[in-house]
Amino acid sequence: MRKKSLTLVPALAAGIIVLTAVAAHASTLVVYEGPGFSGHSKAITRCGVSNIPAGYNGSYKWYPTGQSARMYNQPNAEGVAHYVLSSSRYTEQSTPFGWKSTFIEC
Repeated sequence: MRKKSLTLVPALAAGIIVLTAVAAHASTLVVYEGPGFSGHSKAITRCGVSNIPAGYNGSYKWYPTGQSARMYNQPNAEGVAHYVLSSSRYTEQSTPFGWKSTFIEC
């Protein structure tokens, strides 16, 4: 009997770790160098504050997975949020934007 309980503990711990990893996955903001989703791209997926890399404000695509993102015209999510990307609605813009940072709410 004792042997069975020892095998269950690692299995339960692994299940908790998997659930935690899934819950921590944030929505994704993909930013592009050029308009029309052209040039190189960068994906921003981390919860909290992320600066948009310099030169990557030509266009964007937002892939929500339950988290929203506040968009700022200043680095480090400083000042007033100028736009909120929905937690449930895909959004894209094929023309340049002025945001310099984001705060993905997880």
